[in-house]
Amino acid sequence: MQGLLRLPERPWAAAALALLLVALGVVNWRVDASSPEPAPADAPASDFSAERAWDTVEAMATEPHPMGTPAKDRVRDLLVAELDAIGFDVEVQTELAGDSGDGDGLVRFGLVENIVATLPGTDPTGTVLLVSHYDSVPSGPGAADAASGTAAVVEAARALTLEGPGRNDLVVLLTDGEEMGLFGAESYARSHPAGDKPTVVFNLEARGVSGPSLMFETSRDNAALIELFAEHAPHPHGDSSAIEAYRQLPNDTDFTRFHEAGYIGLNNAFIGGASWYHTPHDDTDHLDPASLQHHGENTLGTARALVAMDLADLEADGDQTFFGFFGLLVHYDEAWILPVALVGLAAALAAAALARARRVLTLPRLGLAFASFAVPVALAAAAAIGLWPALKALRPGYADTGGLLFDRTWYYLALLVFALALVTAWYALIRGRLGPAAAALAPLIWLAALGTATALAVPGLSFVFAVPALAAVGVLAAMYLQTRSRPWRLVGYGLFAAGLVPAVVQLSWTSNLIEAFGMELAAVPAVLIVLFAAPALPLLALAPRVDGRALVPAVAAVAALALVGTGLALDRFDAEHPRQAYLSYVLDSGTGTAAWVSTDHDRSEWTSGFVTEDGLEASGLPEAYTETSGATGHGPAEVLDLEAPQAIVTAEAADAVTLEVSSPRGATTMWLTVDGEPGAALATLADGTTTSVPIGDAHEGPSQIWFFNVPEEGFTLTLTGTVGDITVFDQTHGIEAIDGFTDRPEGLMRSRDRLSDTITVAAAVG
Repeated sequence: MQGLLRLPERPWAAAALALLLVALGVVNWRVDASSPEPAPADAPASDFSAERAWDTVEAMATEPHPMGTPAKDRVRDLLVAELDAIGFDVEVQTELAGDSGDGDGLVRFGLVENIVATLPGTDPTGTVLLVSHYDSVPSGPGAADAASGTAAVVEAARALTLEGPGRNDLVVLLTDGEEMGLFGAESYARSHPAGDKPTVVFNLEARGVSGPSLMFETSRDNAALIELFAEHAPHPHGDSSAIEAYRQLPNDTDFTRFHEAGYIGLNNAFIGGASWYHTPHDDTDHLDPASLQHHGENTLGTARALVAMDLADLEADGDQTFFGFFGLLVHYDEAWILPVALVGLAAALAAAALARARRVLTLPRLGLAFASFAVPVALAAAAAIGLWPALKALRPGYADTGGLLFDRTWYYLALLVFALALVTAWYALIRGRLGPAAAALAPLIWLAALGTATALAVPGLSFVFAVPALAAVGVLAAMYLQTRSRPWRLVGYGLFAAGLVPAVVQLSWTSNLIEAFGMELAAVPAVLIVLFAAPALPLLALAPRVDGRALVPAVAAVAALALVGTGLALDRFDAEHPRQAYLSYVLDSGTGTAAWVSTDHDRSEWTSGFVTEDGLEASGLPEAYTETSGATGHGPAEVLDLEAPQAIVTAEAADAVTLEVSSPRGATTMWLTVDGEPGAALATLADGTTTSVPIGDAHEGPSQIWFFNVPEEGFTLTLTGTVGDITVFDQTHGIEAIDGFTDRPEGLMRSRDRLSDTITVAAAVG
């Protein structure tokens, strides 16, 4: 960086250092993406064995087993038997649960059967709760989500029982109804309120079929929990930025309900291979045993520590920041978050002051460089945002994937190359116009400023920017030592190079974000690539004859297009990578109108054989359905002889309506759409069990009240507030027996949408 550091013109040195940094990034990526080898069935009994746990996964994941089905009852019984056999006191707790949703006018009820297995402690200071859910979605057998979590919990519990009762109560909680509304967690938390003694949750989930077990969410004031996890989990993975991001997103797991109830704890999931998530291929052929091993080892190690300690010691006054660094879990208290950020900011500003004192930088030039750095950041974001619509235009089937592609590698590499080209071109241009000092220091000040701002606003996210900003410390040290003797100058160059390592580690981390967010949010990693690559760009000073303003961007642009083309050529739908196809049958019992419907944006030839018209306007289906279904098309269907659902008004007042709701054809899923402004819904079972939930304002269309696992005798529903027209629906799974239905051909699979492959019957109330 001539003018800032007197680096010798050594192109070979620039290439060697760049290759070393790339190699370090690849190593960190490989370590970060790794899981332990699956342990065999003959592993020591006190250890976790994925092969032993695999038997439970296989037994559970023979077929879809959503709540309210005989298949779920079968899974419940086998898990009860397993836990009973290893010495737990086991009971099945049947509860009526409610979920008020996001206040958008959609609420849900569910009748759940939680498996609660207890091993009492010898001198309990609280309860350790090992949790996963044992129901699956209707669309798949749920080998990963969440038979893997359930099996990991059961196998870890088996190993713990060999040590006899621990100090604290150990409870294995296998929840029902997670997929339909977090019902099992809600009902358990409501019936087991947090008390003076803490309840510590270790929850296992999956949003894919492979990859490392990531600890991605915690309760607040997690400092002691992170310390314990880092020390006792054999392979701790995760970072605090995921916690901060998850707190801002509408995504939920069972852990959400536990956290709301005042429990403390840790939430864990693996997310690799998310294209198989909630599909018929979430099966044992696709589940990676290494992910199961990772889940289980971390569960067992953490639980061992929890059952033996005084759980009151987990009380803390703040959170910790944590992240992976070449396989180590770096973690520190929040008191250090702002100082770490300020170190980078102070070093960057001190380097700018020193450069100004040496007359190689002026403040106006630094200001212009700082402002102009927004250009490559914005262009990288725009390119990533535009890439996804372009890919959907080139391959329309992508529109129904939610951005979770089978192989996103080539598209990530295209974004990587394009972002690197942008920031390289910016650096070359600014170096020529404003000087190398301004070009080198402006990105460091960006990183340091972002690190400081997030330290104040979103502390757990600060390390993402503050740690790579520490490259400014290396720059400052090298600047200070460049006036010394040659050995000292070499030390300075070494410190400069070492300061780039954290930025390279963060750069390699961006590949995980494509896995987590999918292509729809690819702008996030694209922007971060620009930010993390910029500190290394002064290495171009070692090769001054390379004109980055033209050569690098041109070559990179061609390479990015080639990588996109490679992705389109390799990431194809075929028998091994089938595309999703949604199809369902809907009958209006009042008018005798029936239709096939689909939510697919790009309908396959098979789907088009059933769904022949776009939209639902001419379908003849009830308005209450067309306003809420999200269907994109319909086609004529045979009118089946099916009994209509019933919702009989038994009491009516100015501000309340009571209905007796049932399904004569035995459907276990029902819902009602309600016009007006209903304020609350109260569900009552035949035995007098009740649950009430508030109903928020529906943003569009009528409010919806769903009930899953409807009892044979039905339920009573009382609606308060302003109640208008009501339509009742019931729903069953399976459309194979309908005349005219043909199986999906090779290369297609059922949609992951839980309403796909269902028969819905509607009836007006009143």
